[in-house]
Amino acid sequence: MTKSSIVSRTMIMLEIICSSKNWLSFAEIAEKSAFPKSSAHRILMILREEGLVRFDAARNVYMPASRFLSMATDALNVNGLVDVAGIVIQQLSMEMKLGATLGVLDGGDVLWLKIIDYPGRHRTAPHAGDRTPAHVVSSGKVLLAFTDKLQRDSCLEIMRFQEFTHRTITDKAAFEAVLEQVREQGLAMSNGEEYLQDVSMAAPIFDHNGDIIAAIGVFDMTGQLTMENLLVKKQTLLDAAQQISVQFGFKSDVKDETNAA
Repeated sequence: MTKSSIVSRTMIMLEIICSSKNWLSFAEIAEKSAFPKSSAHRILMILREEGLVRFDAARNVYMPASRFLSMATDALNVNGLVDVAGIVIQQLSMEMKLGATLGVLDGGDVLWLKIIDYPGRHRTAPHAGDRTPAHVVSSGKVLLAFTDKLQRDSCLEIMRFQEFTHRTITDKAAFEAVLEQVREQGLAMSNGEEYLQDVSMAAPIFDHNGDIIAAIGVFDMTGQLTMENLLVKKQTLLDAAQQISVQFGFKSDVKDETNAA
């Protein structure tokens, strides 16, 4: 396969879109690829037709689409994230007698990779493959708080901050202040922000570079537990997140250096 082949060019284009910290316009994509505009346009059409790239007409930008994200989720599973974390969150669920989750950031949503249902502890829990607006769940807050600023800003720009309950944070500035608190505390909480009976907390999972790759969380949807009840066991959650991070090469001094920079 040569560099001039349509397959090679398509892969180059897809890599440009998926590796960017911000969603890109056609002009930016064409410039980065150095392809003739006619070629760049044709390749983008192919990617859109195949469901790998989505065009946001309101912002005039291109971004990874659902099919690509599904493939990426499968790749994460192959690379061991779901398998490794799945064992840990299963143990976490049994120890804390709560539901447990594993999620990644998908634009302004959390894409759930794995959900552990603890018997009798939920009513409307999501399923693996479902998406939930990031602003209403603790996992979303963690993922946005610890991702790099460029990606965070891009996500915040496309988020609608829909109100689910009277406790939902619907103001962008107020939400950004919460994210700052999450970075300081090392974990996030959600108290009746999607459903009034729902309380949850989540912690970040980091890789060998100190970059966040997922969030691990616990939740109760029975209305029987308070946020204070959960926070008593926050160290158990943080230890579980650390256990998973270590298996992906994370060292705390790497994150310290990243924060210092």
